Amino acid sequence: MNRYQLACLLGTLLITTGYSRAEPAPAGEITREQRIKWWREARFGMFIHWGLYAIPGGTWKDKVRDSGYSEWIMFDEKIPAREYEQLAARFNPVKFDAKEWTSIAKNAGMRYMVLTAKHHDGFSMFDSGHTSHDIVDATPFRRDITRELSDACRDGGIRFGCYYSVDRDWYRPQGPGNRYKQTNTWDYPDSKPEDFDRYLAGFAKPQIEEILTQYRPDVLWFDDIDMKNDAQVLDLYQTVRKLRPECVINSRIQGCVPPKVIPPPLCDYLSSGDNEILKGNIGFEWENPGSMNTSYGYNPNDHKWHSAEEIVTKLVQIVSKGGNYLLNVGPTPEGTIPQPCIDRLAEVGRWMEINGEAIYGSSPWHATEETHEPSGRVIHFTTKGDAVHVFCPVNGKADEITLKALGATHLPERRIVSITLLGSDESVKWSQDAGALTLTVPANAPGGIIATFLVELSD
Repeated sequence: MNRYQLACLLGTLLITTGYSRAEPAPAGEITREQRIKWWREARFGMFIHWGLYAIPGGTWKDKVRDSGYSEWIMFDEKIPAREYEQLAARFNPVKFDAKEWTSIAKNAGMRYMVLTAKHHDGFSMFDSGHTSHDIVDATPFRRDITRELSDACRDGGIRFGCYYSVDRDWYRPQGPGNRYKQTNTWDYPDSKPEDFDRYLAGFAKPQIEEILTQYRPDVLWFDDIDMKNDAQVLDLYQTVRKLRPECVINSRIQGCVPPKVIPPPLCDYLSSGDNEILKGNIGFEWENPGSMNTSYGYNPNDHKWHSAEEIVTKLVQIVSKGGNYLLNVGPTPEGTIPQPCIDRLAEVGRWMEINGEAIYGSSPWHATEETHEPSGRVIHFTTKGDAVHVFCPVNGKADEITLKALGATHLPERRIVSITLLGSDESVKWSQDAGALTLTVPANAPGGIIATFLVELSD
């Protein structure tokens, strides 16, 4: 029996923890369906990669990077832990305003937020009783960022989550065995496999328990876990379920490799690879963690920004395939979200204000997620209730598109009642025959970028 077969067997034994879709949980317990409901409806969230790595911002000594993951600088440059930890004395983000960050997310149409409570560099962005290497004890800032953000999110009406790196902690000895070989071997060349057991039982798991009890996250976002054995994964999963049964868990609790089984056991949803959009609707909730440039952490030299048009297009594509889009911002050492991020999120928010009803709580339209038109447009579909949403990119000129998926023969026992363009009072020109629905797409759409048609169907 391999690892994934064992995990599947363990998953079937966890019905009473709320994993099963089909069977109700015992009285007083929370089912997976109850946990995932808000997340499934949210569709769009903000990822925040923030830590000591914001200070070097991709530059170490005379080596300057203008692309790549700046949050990995400790590993990439093999910076000694005692040297890296000195960055904490310089971390003083006096411009940080949790309410402002929450407002930026809400105005963009985001419904949840996930903060890196501890990334691979081992620094805790929360007030931990298990280390002094944290935001309150080691920095001149001395404020609990995780507390302020979690409170601001709840006051602002959006969900809050925490990212936690378990299998990679470059600040502490963990021993060999990580399949990616991305442990700290420059400081701890003689560490042994049992060092990971001590680290997990004596530090990582207690910190996770702190996060669950002190901040009550709605999401616990694990990253690329590569535990030594399945019993450790199961124990961690059960710990979360015991302390906060409402908390949604991503699939990276079992590792970042694509799962061999759908739905994957011991999680609530699947995390795709970084900036990876799945090719089709897998029939199970999933999420894409995306970046706005080539880095997740702050890098002032990385100007390879995705445009608002690209972000909206990815959002539509992801949601049409049944996924959520967790879009990252990498704040500055001073505590501000970079202006290019703010500008793009504001533009996305203007589009979402008009078109959000076709995003929130929607599902893929049957097996048809997208179609390529002769005009060069890629059309996406979602559905909600008795409506189908048709997403059509605008290109500055009015022309027609033909949608075979909405032809009369493709809608057995149903008919089109009406078609409207979201954000517009003007009538939509359309016609339907047995083979296809023909629509006239305007030169420009309310909110720009993509025009969304609401196609109402009969019961």
